[in-house]
Amino acid sequence: MFGFGRAKRTPPPLEAVFVSETGLVRSDNQDNVLVSINHQVFCVADGMGGGAEGAKASDVVCRELKMTVHVSEAEFYARVTAAQNAIVDANYEIFTYARERGYGQMGSTAAILVFDPASRARAAVIHVGDSRVYRIRRGFGERLTRDHRVVGGNALTRAVGATATVRCDIREVDVQPGDRFVLCSDGVSSVISDARIAVFASGGALEDAAGRLAEEVVKAGAPDNYSFVLISA
Repeated sequence: MFGFGRAKRTPPPLEAVFVSETGLVRSDNQDNVLVSINHQVFCVADGMGGGAEGAKASDVVCRELKMTVHVSEAEFYARVTAAQNAIVDANYEIFTYARERGYGQMGSTAAILVFDPASRARAAVIHVGDSRVYRIRRGFGERLTRDHRVVGGNALTRAVGATATVRCDIREVDVQPGDRFVLCSDGVSSVISDARIAVFASGGALEDAAGRLAEEVVKAGAPDNYSFVLISA
């Protein structure tokens, strides 16, 4: 799955490309992606719980976020709060669904980027789990999220829907013209280093950069579902 969009507005339009694929080992894709160009909200969600349950969990995250931001024309901080509330609502829906059906583990990560609609100078990163957000400026990458994962292990310490309540990390970041942002699932970050993500995502046209990054994941074996959104400010 591949997509591209451009908002019709000034200053120079925000651009975004997304890729979401099953990979070379898994039989189904439990990732979901939200790319809302005109509302300037983006999300990568990586479901857990196996098969349909994992896919449903990540879909709930993106659906709740889309429902919230598409009816919100408020100022920046109100939009950030709305996105955070969407994660709280998604957490309740996933947790309740899993408990009613006796599922032992069901949840999703969430890596969200919300731009200020009144100014291209700032954005908010909202994050749960081990999907990541990077900012790439003049070819140098910076990870904007910290994995919610047991040190030295594979278990998540936070996921949307895994427990009765959820806590998001929220961080405001500055945005400069020419910055690029990468939101990705661990199917990308577990096989490509931060430095190489910056290299592959930073150069050339956005579609070409996305193609290079996806190709590198496949060359690394693509053992998991892999999804990313590449955004140019």
